[in-house]
Parts: sequence; C-alpha cells; structure tokens
Amino acid sequence: MIASKVNISERNEALVSLIENYAQVIPMDACILIPPNRQKENSSIPEIDFKLYKKLWLDPIFLTFPYLAIHEAVLKECFTPADLYSFLTGEIAKNRLVLLSDNNLTTTEKTYRDSIEIKIAKYTSYNPVQDNSDDRGEVKTLAHIKTKNYLYFCSRDSNAIRLVQNSEKYETSLDNIHVLHIYEIAYYLVRMNMCTSNQMKTIYKYIYHLTPKEKSNNLSWGEFLTAMDTLYLPDIQKSENKPNPLIVKESSSR
Repeated sequence: MIASKVNISERNEALVSLIENYAQVIPMDACILIPPNRQKENSSIPEIDFKLYKKLWLDPIFLTFPYLAIHEAVLKECFTPADLYSFLTGEIAKNRLVLLSDNNLTTTEKTYRDSIEIKIAKYTSYNPVQDNSDDRGEVKTLAHIKTKNYLYFCSRDSNAIRLVQNSEKYETSLDNIHVLHIYEIAYYLVRMNMCTSNQMKTIYKYIYHLTPKEKSNNLSWGEFLTAMDTLYLPDIQKSENKPNPLIVKESSSR
C-alpha cells in the first residue's frame, strides 16, 4: 500500500541531516522512481507520463543528490515504462546512480544480510526461499541498507515504512534507519533552490492532495511549505553545505 499522509507534526531528523549534508547515500524504493498513476482511483484523473515525471521529479533529484542508490532487485522492478529502465541504467553507467548488489558483500556481510532478510520478510509477501517478486525490492533493499549501515530509506510504501519506524516492535533490526518521504524531498529541493515551486507543487498535488480524503487530511501546497518552514527553515538558512543552485537552470530547461 502507498502512503499518502503528510506528517508535519514533528521534525524528521533524517531531513535535518540531509540539509546539513546533501552528499549522502540515499537508497530508494521502486515507488519513488516509477511514475505514480492515480487513474485506478478515478479514471478522470490525468496520468503523469514518464517524460513529465522525469522533468518534474527525477531530473531535479538526480541533479541534486550525488549518491542516490537502488538495490539490484529494485532495478528489476523498474521495467515499466521502458524509458524508466533505460534512464536508470544510463545513470548507473554514468556513475550518477549507485547500484547496490549483494554480490559485493563479504561472506560475513552476506550471512548477516540473510539473517536480516528473514526478519523483514516475515511481515511481507516475500518468501526468501521461493524468491517471489512480491515485496522483494523493499525487503532486499532494507536488508542491504542495514548490513552496510546506510542511514536512509526513501519510500512511499506504507508497509516498508512501518517495518522501519516500528523496528523494535516487530524486531526487524532496522533500528538506526530513517525514512525520507517524497514530500520532504520536494520541500528540500524547493527551499534549496534546486527547482521551481511550481515543479514540486505539481508532484505534491498529484501524490498527496488529489482526492477529497487527501484534501481533508493534508495541507495544500502553500500551507505545506509554511508548515515545513516552521520546522526546517532555520536549518536551511544556516546550512553551509548546499547543492549548486545553478542546477535549476539546467533542470528547468529540459
């Protein structure tokens, strides 16, 4: 299930850390990369095709963060649309996307990773023995993240997020991993002048403020920015480690 609730009740220390240093490894789930399609909920809702999604979302994040990463299992999920797979493999070839491979782990790391995978898979539809496709990407990504002690997991999958945020309750051993949400990255990009507000407004509205329920649960784009400013703007203003804002011109011209 895809999470659609925007939480502005408290600071996410993961976002604060990203504000302080944008050059960190950020592993991503497939749902961050695949264009969202809301037509299943309402056929009258327009579709965001890959070309538009790339311009509004993928280009800004790839131009901003130097160490975006995906697990090899996630890459296999990103075959539709075909242009997405071509884009991702191209970014990997250019060393602009880190491909996380379990084959690169040491023997000790592989043993540890396997033990973590079993703990996580217990609460998903993935069966490590059968190696079925359901939830494979999230499980293998989280197990790899924990093994390599990466700090972040960028996702919209509510179950994967639950297993991270309630790691003690479910004994998934995913402590010290922090979730980054699309709306937090969208805010970051705007306030760091890495894209225009209108670019991220389109993404925000399509993902978080489209249906009547979402409009009642989540703030509008302008209200959201104001609320997030209360939580994070002082950190952004004092940050000395910022991406190059000139990238905005390159992104907006595509």
